[in-house]
Amino acid sequence: MNWIAISALEVALAVACAALVVLFMRGRRTERNFAALGEVAEVSDAAGSLEEALEAICDVIVPALADFCMIDVIEDESVRRVAVKVAPDAPPGTARWLRERKPSIPERMIRGEGRSAPEPRFFERMSEANLRELAHDDGDLEFIRNLSVRSAITVALQARGKVTGTLTFGVAWSGRRYKRRDAHFAWILSGRVALALDNRGLFADLEQVERARAEIAETLQRGLLPAPLPHIPGWSLAAMYRPAGKENEVGGDFYDAFRVPGGWMLVIGDVTGRGAEAASITARARYTLRTAAELTNDPLIALATLNRSLLARSGTALCSIIALSLSEDPREPVRIAVAGHPPPLLIDDEGVNEVAPADPVLGAFPDSEWRVASRPLTPGQQLVLVTDGITEAAGEKERFGDERLRSHLAGAANPARAVQQLEGALHAFAAGMPDDDAAILALARAGEKAPESAASAPPGLSKNGDDDGLEPLIGRLFHAFNQRDADEIVGLCSEDMEFLAVTGGEVGRESPYRGREGLRDYLTDVERVWEELLITPGRVERGGDRVLVTGRVYARSRDLGIRDMPVAWIWVLEDGRFVRGEVFVDPEYARTRFVRTMA
Repeated sequence: MNWIAISALEVALAVACAALVVLFMRGRRTERNFAALGEVAEVSDAAGSLEEALEAICDVIVPALADFCMIDVIEDESVRRVAVKVAPDAPPGTARWLRERKPSIPERMIRGEGRSAPEPRFFERMSEANLRELAHDDGDLEFIRNLSVRSAITVALQARGKVTGTLTFGVAWSGRRYKRRDAHFAWILSGRVALALDNRGLFADLEQVERARAEIAETLQRGLLPAPLPHIPGWSLAAMYRPAGKENEVGGDFYDAFRVPGGWMLVIGDVTGRGAEAASITARARYTLRTAAELTNDPLIALATLNRSLLARSGTALCSIIALSLSEDPREPVRIAVAGHPPPLLIDDEGVNEVAPADPVLGAFPDSEWRVASRPLTPGQQLVLVTDGITEAAGEKERFGDERLRSHLAGAANPARAVQQLEGALHAFAAGMPDDDAAILALARAGEKAPESAASAPPGLSKNGDDDGLEPLIGRLFHAFNQRDADEIVGLCSEDMEFLAVTGGEVGRESPYRGREGLRDYLTDVERVWEELLITPGRVERGGDRVLVTGRVYARSRDLGIRDMPVAWIWVLEDGRFVRGEVFVDPEYARTRFVRTMA
């Protein structure tokens, strides 16, 4: 009896130990499963795109819970596989086959009818009949048969009553097998994966909305950016506009130039506020001024009209303006009206001095009055208009100020030089990071006209139209530069082409760009800096193998703002190909140099 009792006790202890092992294993499995749920939440929140999140979820499941895992997304009742993961000891090519294989998902999951999630599809012991149920054709049957799948589970991914995809995982070459409790855990896991997918979808929707809003804002802002300055006969113009921040392309400063009866009107201004508020006031100011000026060609009426418009607007909206009225005849005086703005500066041999008094700002008082000053400009004189973003720019220890403004304008030979010198000084002073928007507009009488006929020109010099085929050739070259068509440019140039670009620390280099590869390097440099570069050739003159082209360049960059300058090019032609080119920011100097070589 004692031996029988001892044997019974041993059996009982063995059973108890076995039960403890089972309970321990179940506890470990439960612990592992809950750890997997936590990891799924963590990786899905940390991943960037939806695809990255789903791939990261598969990485959690394999090999800890499965030998292979697939996640499919359901869109308009069609299934698209987005994530696949297999364990390291999988047969060769398994991951590729699973990724390329058409998913075999139950129709009830694809339709996703009803509020409750569809029941999981669970193959506890994969049979030949199960394999044939899954296979699409004989080749597919052979593939999944070779996987030696022992158990597999497919669960619907449902969030907010909608099935958005499926999760499939299984065991094969590891020798494991799933039980009913594993299918239940798969259902729990599917809820967490569905939540991640749904959150990612919501996040994507929000991103899409934000992108749409950003595109709308950018489109509206681009519509307010200064357009290329027009060609005004008898006048030379140059301008610069620079917003304070990269994400705020349009701020409170602006300039404009447009046709009015009997001449042209130029305006530069500054409005209160920043961002969308400033943009809306800028739009009102620009278009109100345009409408009033185009109807009357009277700067006083234009200012009074804008003042009434700003006062009628809800909230405070102040705007400072300089309006210049130019006659068709550049010998006629310039009419100047100033409303709360830093007065224009006249640059000549006597220095840099203010002209025209400043009257009240617009949008402040209904009974304000403004005056018009008349100022003739003789050759060699120029007017420079700036916004207070120049003088108020902050440096390391002080503001840019009026004295520094005048010192950098003194001696500027023409509008292009004035704008270039001032902008360069501002960039250096503010360490490339201005804290306010800034705009500059400069104008002067154009230089003496080129000879009206070839007979009065230096020997060998011909003007537009006197050289058949030249202007179309120039047109092709400049169009190719505007389109950044490197193949067309190098096709028009010789293999040993030498090109000297305008340098200023932003684009270009001091040494020439040589050869066709050098031209490609130049286009790369341009594209790196300028989002838009529009070259407008004007007059074309030829003397022997040399060609002088005068025109304008309009360049726009999110970082650097806008430059709108008169420019000249001297090209050398041999056998119908360009062998040398040089760019000049001073067209008058370029023409003097060009004529000198013809003498």
